[in-house]
Amino acid sequence: MDCIPSVSVIVPIYKVEKYIERCLDSIKAQTFQNYEVIMINDGTPDNSAKIAEKYTTDPRFKLFHQQNGGVGSVRNKAIGLAQGEYLAFVDSDDSILQDHLENLYKAADENNADIVCCGYCCCDEEGKHFRTSKIMKHKGVYSAEALYGDIIRDISIRRYLWNKLIRKSLFTENDLYFPNMLFEDTCMLPKLFYHAKKVAVIKNKTYVYTHRKSGITGFNDKRCIGNYLKANEEVERYFTETPEGEIYGTHMLYQRIKTASVTYCWLVIQIFKLRDAESFRENFSKINKYLIAPPPRSLRASHVCEYEKKKKTQGIAFKTK
Repeated sequence: MDCIPSVSVIVPIYKVEKYIERCLDSIKAQTFQNYEVIMINDGTPDNSAKIAEKYTTDPRFKLFHQQNGGVGSVRNKAIGLAQGEYLAFVDSDDSILQDHLENLYKAADENNADIVCCGYCCCDEEGKHFRTSKIMKHKGVYSAEALYGDIIRDISIRRYLWNKLIRKSLFTENDLYFPNMLFEDTCMLPKLFYHAKKVAVIKNKTYVYTHRKSGITGFNDKRCIGNYLKANEEVERYFTETPEGEIYGTHMLYQRIKTASVTYCWLVIQIFKLRDAESFRENFSKINKYLIAPPPRSLRASHVCEYEKKKKTQGIAFKTK
């Protein structure tokens, strides 16, 4: 491309030969044209990378290779390679509708938003749609701080990476890196919102999420519960250590109770799916420790006072539409 792309689309590739063509075709069919696609082959043992290679005849599609390091390392590498002002993350077993990038970028450009969130729909492994997202914040433009409660508690504005357009500088200017663990976006999204100023919410349901029986949401991975707890512990730690952390203590308590409740339910599902008594005992102990652990250290009251003073002088909220 002769011009710098406005959007860099990041696509991790690992064991997705059944889905990768559908994913990349949907990106290539976008009505918005000023984008690049950063495809990272994470040492996949199947034919996924070979299929992706065919798309590099389009100069917007760029394929890079690395030894298997996990989706966190893939995304970190892709962010370093990306040239776009904004980043879109598309999982290689999912797809996007033709106007997905156009709608997201338009909302970002018109509102000078750091993050744009859209709706989504879900399909099965054969690509048949069976439901759309229902829980979504009202359409509008918000101060990021007005959404802290939603993102910490993981409601309305969910901690999904794939239905959002994110300004690249939120990562690069704040030294934010994905951890190599499951649910890496669960602990990353709240941090991005903390450093953002404006967030736009649009109602267009243009991301198509694929429910896979073998995926994380199938709870077939023994690491699932431990990693989910770890991700939420990191969110609690991060927000508590900010100057205004105590102000959001109620949200963090809600998150802790909700996380424990969700993982107890997952534990019941796992005992029937995995039939692994040792894993059950280990995860049961982890959930109990998470639930009763003392909260992170309290912050000095002076920090809160400093924040309230800044809040009054600079202002934090935008009027929603």
